[in-house]
Amino acid sequence: MPTSFIAVLQRYVAARQLPAVDLQARMAAYQTRNAMANREFDQLLGAIHRLDPVPGLGIKIGQMIEPKDFGIVGYLLASCSNLVQALTRYGRYQALVSSALSTQVEVGSDAIRHRWQLHDVDTVSSYEFSTAVFVRLYQSLIGKPVAPVKVGLPFAEPQNADVYETLFDCPVEFGTESLVVDVPAKVMWMTISTSDPYMRKIFDRQAEAMLDAEAKAKGEVLPGSVEDFFESLQRHLLMAMKDGDTSAKTVAAQMGYSLRSFYRLLASEGYSYRSIVAGLRRRLAKKYLQDESLSYADVAMLLGYSEQSAFARAFKDWMGMTPGEYRRQL
Repeated sequence: MPTSFIAVLQRYVAARQLPAVDLQARMAAYQTRNAMANREFDQLLGAIHRLDPVPGLGIKIGQMIEPKDFGIVGYLLASCSNLVQALTRYGRYQALVSSALSTQVEVGSDAIRHRWQLHDVDTVSSYEFSTAVFVRLYQSLIGKPVAPVKVGLPFAEPQNADVYETLFDCPVEFGTESLVVDVPAKVMWMTISTSDPYMRKIFDRQAEAMLDAEAKAKGEVLPGSVEDFFESLQRHLLMAMKDGDTSAKTVAAQMGYSLRSFYRLLASEGYSYRSIVAGLRRRLAKKYLQDESLSYADVAMLLGYSEQSAFARAFKDWMGMTPGEYRRQL
């Protein structure tokens, strides 16, 4: 689960003015990481529930989610033309939201059923939160609070079941085998106001690169803490390329390291920061240049270069030829 979701918890705690000094410190500590286990997030939900034991707490927190809280996936979805395009991409890149998440989609005449299960957690608050997040996500994308046709929750019906139907504004079935949200078929072709075909192409490539980076990291045999560090580094570098600032100072700070500790850890594994950035850019450049729909300026921007000429010079240093010469020989 991305630690960007912690921002949702912080918004709820602030809105309710909860006395949560220790909890705020715990959440801030998690934000120095790139990802967290489902059970760790569930523990934070439990801590909030102890401070604010209201019915449907997970739903109320989940309803405060924003597409940007999903990181690169959220930006990608917001750039799509319509909801069906966005949810198709969500299915493609959901591993970037949670590696343990696998959604099944069933198409009906009146509704599109999305069903999924949570791994490592089985608490009411986590089920509530996960379901509310998905509902709020599609509503945010289309800019309209269109309620689901039905919601299914995999726990016994509570005494205050009416609270759930009020919060979701639809019938709720309890005791289902998985989490279920039936999205009205009529909304699937609704347009997304923030649609941007150009940026969608850019975010698509970045999300694909992040999937590839995760797969590559999982295939390497490294000590646990070192593996976590390099997987996190690749993720942060890809996000830094999007923002156009790949300086070691910026990336180290985003990962929660002092610049000195950051350099020391790299050196202990026989790496330099410059070589890692160059290696990642070289691999991505070769991949992006295979896509003729991407201009050289697009590739330069994807790699975090402020100018196309800087990318061209770097590529010639790596490959001994210009990007154009490389593309022509493919």
